[in-house]
Amino acid sequence: MSAREFDPHISIDPITHAKDGDYFIKQIEIEHLRRKIETPFKVLAGNGINVEDVSPVSGMIAQPFLEYQKFITDIRSWNSLYHLLNEAGPDRVHGLDSFFNIKKRMWNSALTTVSLVFPKNPFKEFSVGSGETRKTFPGLDENSYICLLDYVHSASKAFVLCPDVRLEKRDDINTTQYLAFVDQSIKILMDRNNRPIFAPLHIELSKKNLEAILSHYKTQGYTNIWIDFDAKSCNDTYSSRLKTIIHLIDKIMGNSNATLYFSHIKKELLPHVQENKAAASDILTQFLGADFIGTDREPWRPFLGNLNNDDALAERASKNNFATKDAYLEAHTFHKHRIFDPDSYYYLNLDHYPQSLPISDSTLLKDNAVNQFLNSTLMHLEVERTKKTISETKSVKKYLNTKAAIQENPNIMDNIVVPQRAPDLMDFLGNL
Repeated sequence: MSAREFDPHISIDPITHAKDGDYFIKQIEIEHLRRKIETPFKVLAGNGINVEDVSPVSGMIAQPFLEYQKFITDIRSWNSLYHLLNEAGPDRVHGLDSFFNIKKRMWNSALTTVSLVFPKNPFKEFSVGSGETRKTFPGLDENSYICLLDYVHSASKAFVLCPDVRLEKRDDINTTQYLAFVDQSIKILMDRNNRPIFAPLHIELSKKNLEAILSHYKTQGYTNIWIDFDAKSCNDTYSSRLKTIIHLIDKIMGNSNATLYFSHIKKELLPHVQENKAAASDILTQFLGADFIGTDREPWRPFLGNLNNDDALAERASKNNFATKDAYLEAHTFHKHRIFDPDSYYYLNLDHYPQSLPISDSTLLKDNAVNQFLNSTLMHLEVERTKKTISETKSVKKYLNTKAAIQENPNIMDNIVVPQRAPDLMDFLGNL
């Protein structure tokens, strides 16, 4: 595919930028929608959400823009996808809606996109377990993958995010195969398409692979890029990786030509069950080059221990310095369901949240989908407020200094704010 064949279907008009960081305000026109969006822009978490679920907050945003994300983990999910693509008949689309946790009443009233990440090559057969418990995924063939991409395209009314595959530290896919996978995916998605298509870029790529992929993207004309955070946070390590990605995009592709969509972001920095708060990670992406901020995803880990097993639960409670199992379970529930506080940039336990919320604590503690939707809504409103303020002050530092999480964690500020250069003789002469 030559560069001129790929149409980003996006027009970019830079508006302003902060004088002390990588914060850029742009007007981005999504051509097929005839809609202009000022970025940074926060997309909402759509998984598992129906209209009735979010009626208390439905008036906060005029037309929601939702992302439905999927990271395929266990063998059951792999084989469920294989069955839907190869064996399901009339129920295939409904089954894929369930697989991606898309509730159609909410989907009908919103702009949407779908992000899909494979942790390994989806075209390769693999097995897990042994003996009678051994289960095998046969691998997708070309036609079943085309069916999947057709579904992703139809479910994505705003942007189309090309699926991503983990590349680093894998022996089932190399860089050449990865680029062929992206090219073939985009070629299929481009068929009868008028929507912006985004090529994937994993945050943990080696410098060698990053340079090779970006050089290929430049050749192909892929100027829309979605950065797969793979459930990593914007801490010291990954903010530096992100800066490297932005610098190389600028060097190889020309940053002004690229539209960046960040997703699958770990929401908190260093959360711990004993604490009633954790500094937000996801909100920081607006200061690190994001045009569109997608959804959060927590790291997937194989289940360790059984919370219904008294001995395992007692051991976990003791390890985390809780006197009783019940005390640990209560703290764990609050820990997993914190809510974003835009005034402090902390995620706070609900029993420490300073304002009233439009959804009850009991719902937010038991319904993960509603919890995530409210968090993304609160963040969307904060991103809009940030944009308005920085467009006037041109200062990231001045704004972040109002947030307790930044004041109490100065390394966050250090990773975001660019030190201002002292005026030199040439600056002086230039002002004469």
